[in-house]
Amino acid sequence: MRNSRTIDILLSLLRIGLGVFFLITGILKIGDLGQTAEFLTRSDLLPEFFSMPLACTGIAMELVVAVCLVFRLSYRGAAVWGVVMTSVFLLLYAQAWARGLSLSCNCMGSEHEIVNYPQDTGVRLLLLGSMLLLVWDSRRRDSLSSRKPRKFDFSEA
Repeated sequence: MRNSRTIDILLSLLRIGLGVFFLITGILKIGDLGQTAEFLTRSDLLPEFFSMPLACTGIAMELVVAVCLVFRLSYRGAAVWGVVMTSVFLLLYAQAWARGLSLSCNCMGSEHEIVNYPQDTGVRLLLLGSMLLLVWDSRRRDSLSSRKPRKFDFSEA
């Protein structure tokens, strides 16, 4: 029982930590929305006029997931959207790496030129793994809370 309590505490810390992380990076990206749109344009996947709407959508999604994780609102939905969000980020980096593109982004709170694609892709894989762990936790918590207590009837004894 003690081990389960420790796991619950660690998963809560992970949930809150990722929520705060996404909240901070989302707020920082709002200040430099053009840089995020420029990153999407340079990734050369969609026409340029999609870049600003996609940047706004991505940042809004990041902020919503962050708030939901911090306050444990719609936990499973936030965790699933977090998986979608981190998967998209991972795919953007992986395709840029495979195509040999030179990108810079204002990701993870700092603007930097991506010079080490394996390292940046690895960081995004860790984020994806963490979000998958939160999806598992949300399903586990739902299954624990949906158990109906067993009632014993001893009236005929």
